[in-house]
Amino acid sequence: MDETDREILDNLKKDGRRSFTGIADELDVSEGTVRRRVQEMKDKGVIERFTVELGSSGAKAIVMIKLSTESGINDVIQQFSGDMEINEVTGEYDLVVEFEREDTERINRVLDSIRGIDGVEETKTYTVLKQRKL
Repeated sequence: MDETDREILDNLKKDGRRSFTGIADELDVSEGTVRRRVQEMKDKGVIERFTVELGSSGAKAIVMIKLSTESGINDVIQQFSGDMEINEVTGEYDLVVEFEREDTERINRVLDSIRGIDGVEETKTYTVLKQRKL
């Protein structure tokens, strides 16, 4: 990856719907160059997917999860909903899970279900008050 690839990625991270022509104009390269480089980054797994982020209209939670030593992490993860962002981390906790629901009552229901998963030893939950993007 070179500087042009990084600049293309920076543009797409800010606005995943930005046109290749717009990126090409900003970087002073051809539209074909941007298209080819994006395809190469997709082929190499640098770009996994393009997503749409919705504005928060409900409640968001960040849950730190400690697993028991005998539990298989993949077995635990498979029991989570597909709309959760799951991060394996180092330190006191094993997973950090982020998700949104319509209200705090629904957040609480999800937390109850997480705590009921075999292998989940402890949770620590943070409710997001305000999310800031730079």
